[in-house]
Amino acid sequence: MAMTMEREREKRGLNKKEMASLCEITSPYYLQILDGSANPSLQVITRISTNLKIPLQALMMGQKSEVKVD
Repeated sequence: MAMTMEREREKRGLNKKEMASLCEITSPYYLQILDGSANPSLQVITRISTNLKIPLQALMMGQKSEVKVD
């Protein structure tokens, strides 16, 4: 999931702090999700997938997004 989050975040030109804010979580918590030390709730994972504009399944399974960013 972390690799997908980072790949999609970078595609959208967001830094980690901006992404955390967009998902309504703290930057340290976002970093913990990335390093695997946090166990995010379904609500948080849903907010991440929504803000990255990728299906929840694609986020969870590490699939590449078909979404083009303008």
